[in-house]
Amino acid sequence: MTAKLSFSLALIPIFLSCNNQEQEPAKTEKLNCYSYTNNKDTAMLNTVLTNGQLTGTLIYNLFEKDKNIGTIQGVMKGDLLIADYTFNSEGVQSVRQVAFKKSGNTFIEGYGMTETKNEKTIFVNTDSLIFNNSIVFTEVDCEK
Repeated sequence: MTAKLSFSLALIPIFLSCNNQEQEPAKTEKLNCYSYTNNKDTAMLNTVLTNGQLTGTLIYNLFEKDKNIGTIQGVMKGDLLIADYTFNSEGVQSVRQVAFKKSGNTFIEGYGMTETKNEKTIFVNTDSLIFNNSIVFTEVDCEK
């Protein structure tokens, strides 16, 4: 009787360890950095993909325009990223939708008709966005 009890008690930690492994879902996190430079215009896009959600930072420093620094939060659907860009420009915080098409090691910015709803600028129709290669972010090594 004691041998059976000892054997049964010895199995409990094995069952508990197997059970704990199933409780935490796998997370996939990867930092990717992208850069755009054209004459005096520069921009940086840094992204982190976690469980299908993409977050990161986006900075536009376009010549003779106000510098925009902010964060993005969105979802990748196939090769298309639609995200909210929350940024500060001239001391005012704004939110606008941004779109990027992933092509190899680049993100191509998309443009289209927009409207303002609830103090947020959004695309009227994401299916009609234009990706004309005007701003192409190329993957670069992330600065450490």
